[in-house]
Formats: sequence, C-alpha cells, structure tokens
Amino acid sequence: MAMLENTPPLDTESLETDDWTRGFWEAASEEQLAAAKCARCGVFRMPPGRFCRSCGSQDYEWAALPGTGTVFTCTVVRSGTPPYVPAVIDPDGAEGVRFISAIVNCNPDQVRPGMRVRAVFDRITDTLAVPYWAPE
Repeated sequence: MAMLENTPPLDTESLETDDWTRGFWEAASEEQLAAAKCARCGVFRMPPGRFCRSCGSQDYEWAALPGTGTVFTCTVVRSGTPPYVPAVIDPDGAEGVRFISAIVNCNPDQVRPGMRVRAVFDRITDTLAVPYWAPE
C-alpha cells in the first residue's frame, strides 16, 4: 500500500477495541468500512450503543459500507505538524451516521464541505488498519 500524505498525529497505543467497537476495527483490518445497525429495525447506530434509538432493541449487526461519502464539515490544523484536515464524513449507505476522521492525499486547502471522498486505510500492523478519507 502507498504511503498516505497529510495524516494526523496518531497514538496507536491508545486505540482500544471493546465489544462495542470490535466489528468496526475487524472490518477496517480487512480494509472495509462498516457501521453498526439495529438487527430488528435496520436503523444505523454509530457509535454502537446498548439500545436502538428507534425501536429499543439491543441486537445489532455490522453492515459493510461502500467506502464512499461526502465531507460534512472540516478544518485545517496547521500547528506543530505538517497541515492535516480533520473532517466529519457522511458515509454513503448509512443514513444518520457520521465518521470523524481525516482527509489525506490532497492539498489541505482544497478540502471543502460537499467534497466526495472514499475510504483509504493506513496499515499500522498486520491486524490494525486505520481508515482515513481521500478525494474520490
């Protein structure tokens, strides 16, 4: 995999998987984007929580997403490191879900709300890949 440009500083030792997030990180390790959704009514619930906000069910499942989306909002961070762009992404195929990540592999000053993006993965170890977003 090619190196990603404009990645934010990342403390991989602080990344923890628990029962609620394991499905997300397992999918990411296979370079797939996933979101939790209610197994009863199909409403997405990200981050996953104990009860569905729509029907109250505790059952959920992980749904594979197409790995594309739209920048909802973003900013450019210029202090202390090379510039990077934290952003909120509306992923395709998961109504009501928003991911917080970074836009990579582009000029930070060109990132705008409404920009189409696709998921790209930074392979940290054999079992850990961190999802970022790049222009489509």
